Amino acid sequence: MNKILNLLSAKGIKCFKTERFNLDHKFLEKYEDEGEVFDTNIVFENEHKSGQFIKIDREFKDSFFRYFLDGSRYTYKIADMETTDGKYLPIVAGQVATGVTTRDGEKIRKHVLKNKNLLLVSDRTNQDDLAEIKEEVKQFPRLLIHIETYNSKRDSSSRPENLAIARIQKIMMDMEIDILSEIARSRTLRPDAMLIIDGSLQFIDKGDDRLFANVVGLSKSFNPNLQGMLRRKNDEIGIALTKLKYGERTPVYKYPMRDNKRVIGAWYLRIRDENRVRNPLDGIVKLEKIAIDAEEKDNGFESGLIDNISASILAERNVTCYGSDPRWHNHIYPMYLTEKMLKASFLGTEHFLNIF
Repeated sequence: MNKILNLLSAKGIKCFKTERFNLDHKFLEKYEDEGEVFDTNIVFENEHKSGQFIKIDREFKDSFFRYFLDGSRYTYKIADMETTDGKYLPIVAGQVATGVTTRDGEKIRKHVLKNKNLLLVSDRTNQDDLAEIKEEVKQFPRLLIHIETYNSKRDSSSRPENLAIARIQKIMMDMEIDILSEIARSRTLRPDAMLIIDGSLQFIDKGDDRLFANVVGLSKSFNPNLQGMLRRKNDEIGIALTKLKYGERTPVYKYPMRDNKRVIGAWYLRIRDENRVRNPLDGIVKLEKIAIDAEEKDNGFESGLIDNISASILAERNVTCYGSDPRWHNHIYPMYLTEKMLKASFLGTEHFLNIF
């Protein structure tokens, strides 16, 4: 062992060599919308109250969206450690990147890009030792490694590797929210220059709601087992979504955030012909928007606004990244290019692992 792991060993943290490998292909993450609870009393828009699917009959050549925000990460197990209370826990490293692209004419270009390299150890590590290690790591500015801890709960049924990954994921999401807040405060977003963030909006836990008036969340994957949105309350949403035709969306469903102060509307839209995908839920995306004012929070969104957003998403679906990404059916092309920008900013795996 060398370099940064030597700093841990010098502080009496016993580290064990192990095979170093990428964790991203070893563990399945939970759905971002795991545990969502919808308000089943109303359809959360003003015109479509029947609960039936809505056909988007507007054909936009140009989209309302101009900015595309995403985050990406690679995680690796690099060693194991012995804690002072006799636990055998992993040391996990990660590369995180978040950024925004913008459409400039017919081109997509970089707007902002931020990276962070991480080393995660158990929170059972002596905090005084950890503080000293963090200071010593600053002597290697070329490496730019941020040392963090993950919560290795004694009563958790999750594998500790998953707990470390969850902490890295949280750091990445916080970076995304910081970028989003910066752009929203810059007043560059408008109804004809909106921003898409890849993923759920439920993690935006700070900032004035009005900052996010022109922000939409797009999830390529979602929990098909959610209940409560359909007429038969025990039916799961996945059953209904298999019946969506190309260009159809569901009504908007309402779910309040945990503090009941922020309200989000969510709907599902099929962006690919159901006869040209492999699986019945392929080609369906989940869209979310934050209710901004009291009128929206109480009565829902203007259906025309939701239709226009949906039509813009349909305009974004081509060009496709078919053959370049296995999730092509749920991708919009600018987000695919944003993701490529992020991944291109990472250090090579061998280079990164040799830092430790």
